[in-house]
Amino acid sequence: MGRSKNILFIDADKSQLDYLEENLETMKQRWNIRFASTSEEAMDQLRTCPFDVIASDFCVEGFEGYELLDEIKNRQPGSIRFIISKTINSENCLQYIGYAHQFITKPYAGSELITKIKKSLRLKSILLNERAAKGIASIQDLPSLPNLYMTLEQELQKEDVVISDIGKLIAEDISMTAGLLKLVNSPFFGLYSKVTKPEQAATLLGLDNIKGLVLGIHLFSSAKKVKIDFSIEELGKHCRYTALMARAIIKAENGSNKLAEHTFLAGFLHDIGKLVLATSYPEEYETILSIVRESDIPIQEAEKDILGFTHAAVGAYLLAIWGFDEDIIEAIYCHHEPQLLGSTDLSPAVAIHVANSFDHELRVKDKEYAPHLLSADWLEQNNFGPKLPEWLQICAEIMENVTEER
Repeated sequence: MGRSKNILFIDADKSQLDYLEENLETMKQRWNIRFASTSEEAMDQLRTCPFDVIASDFCVEGFEGYELLDEIKNRQPGSIRFIISKTINSENCLQYIGYAHQFITKPYAGSELITKIKKSLRLKSILLNERAAKGIASIQDLPSLPNLYMTLEQELQKEDVVISDIGKLIAEDISMTAGLLKLVNSPFFGLYSKVTKPEQAATLLGLDNIKGLVLGIHLFSSAKKVKIDFSIEELGKHCRYTALMARAIIKAENGSNKLAEHTFLAGFLHDIGKLVLATSYPEEYETILSIVRESDIPIQEAEKDILGFTHAAVGAYLLAIWGFDEDIIEAIYCHHEPQLLGSTDLSPAVAIHVANSFDHELRVKDKEYAPHLLSADWLEQNNFGPKLPEWLQICAEIMENVTEER
């Protein structure tokens, strides 16, 4: 067993800390949990030991503005930082990205907080990627979560989710409904009958997929309004092909329906970091694309050279903040470098790494770009090598059966 995790909660509301202490009783064997309600107590705790997670409200007497958040960030750079507040929500959390990795809104259940802390600890290597964090914090106009996505997120938290209600929510957004139905009825999904209503799409594809498609459609549509030196349409097509092929690989290996859904969703969103970087750093990204074309190096290497971080890290970081499942975030983070994975089991990350490479191999989109090579040594070492010919055949058949969108 590893060492106990050190967790610190800072809140001026003593009753809130008492509530936490009671609700976190079951975690005390695994976590060393401490509390502070005043500035003096907070500073004493910050000096005592390195904390794995620090969860703090804004308002503690003795600190003004962001002073407490600055102290936490400077004194505990290796901690995952939570902001817990009545004023933080999915809509405005990105403006606090320089101070926190995760956010939770009061009032909340103790079980919700435990789940978020556990998830954050599993994603520590991604959330503490300081280069990506600084890069994202410097972006003036980060993409926002669409209102529809946030509404769906709230609905999906309910125990008695009704698919028809989800469909009605989507139907209220005319442009999203049109984009969703166009995508669902495209050859990429291979559905046998035409889908005419959002609730049909939710029933056929699953609620997790619908939520992810809503986010992806929003991000791709937003990017079309900005002048970018590559084809948004082609990038969207690549993401859909990658999603479709990665899901087919998981199904061929008898993966569960949930695993297949998560794989499709991760494939569909695996390059959203490119949209963020290209729209937020247009001049730098134009330089990156020029280097890729002229020097025949992978795009992620050029991104590291120019920006110090990659589209994979940015995409994963944003999805972590937005609360996506760990396997989806990990798949996006590792889609060029599966050696960063914490596991060697078949996962969405492995399937997307392979499908991403196969799509570039089977569909030559731009001969000026360097090929997206498989991490062959890693795949061989982890017994995926013998599977590659079979998976390539599966992906090639998908290519043959899916006609291009019109």
